[in-house]
Amino acid sequence: MLVISISISGNSDTSDGEHLGKPQATAAAITSKDATATEIKKAIQPVKKVNSHASTLPVFTLYFGVKDSFDRFIFANEGASENEVKALFTVNATNMYEPRSATYAADVFTRYVGYKVALADTDTEIEKVLTVPIENTVTDVTYAGISLSEVEQKLAMRDTLRLSYFSQQEYEYLFSLDAAIDARALARLAIAQDRDLSREQKRNEIFGQLNALDEQDKAAFQPTLNMEKINQIKQKHADSESRYHAIAAEFGHQVAERFSALWETQALWQQRVDAYRDYQEYVSASAMKAQAQQDALATYRQTHFSNTEQKRLRVFVDVNL
Repeated sequence: MLVISISISGNSDTSDGEHLGKPQATAAAITSKDATATEIKKAIQPVKKVNSHASTLPVFTLYFGVKDSFDRFIFANEGASENEVKALFTVNATNMYEPRSATYAADVFTRYVGYKVALADTDTEIEKVLTVPIENTVTDVTYAGISLSEVEQKLAMRDTLRLSYFSQQEYEYLFSLDAAIDARALARLAIAQDRDLSREQKRNEIFGQLNALDEQDKAAFQPTLNMEKINQIKQKHADSESRYHAIAAEFGHQVAERFSALWETQALWQQRVDAYRDYQEYVSASAMKAQAQQDALATYRQTHFSNTEQKRLRVFVDVNL
């Protein structure tokens, strides 16, 4: 859905609706209390103790990360229906929290489950819109076929849906971190589609944004940043030996060997493509009739390229005309 992957809310709604679908009874998921006990403890984190001698149970309050805790609880009860997982959470909240806050915890969780089901039903996920094959993200900054306005519209739809289930304060705790990730990804898409910027300017602005992220947010983009660093090394060093040593110094010998082999293969392919182009020019400049020229080129392709390579050659030559 360029040099970068532009995934939206990688930690937020990538799995929305994935583990929770239409209600379907699954008794096994409910009765396996021992198997899910550890996950339940991880999924519900008390924040503070109640200041009352009448109860020693902690008070549930909202905190950043509560959405991830809810998701862990849902995952721990994968296979349970919508109503079953809500009931399970209510029981556990009652056992773990002071009564009034337990009721609130169950209420927020119930609305969160409803939101996830609604999100899947209304098809407002963003990832499908911004799914760009990783091999394309290395070189393509145009995002062909991706509509900026469509992405903005779907983000707005998702925010509207969220706010129909949660208050503004609840939204802040549940979704504000993901919304910040969405905003940055949308900004990268806007840069990529800015016709007033050159390809180099787009790359510089996008990588400038990525490199400015804190370490935690940058981690998701580290493979892309590493790939860009390797491409820079390739551009900087003309000979293969210098490239190898530069990559080995940065990423180790295994990586250097892999890219050396890849670039050697690419160079050999380019030589064969160039030879075909030279032959094309020779045939075009000859006195042969049009049909004879086509036959000569077909014979060359069949002689020097496999069937699979001929398809690749055709696309490659057409793209680079």
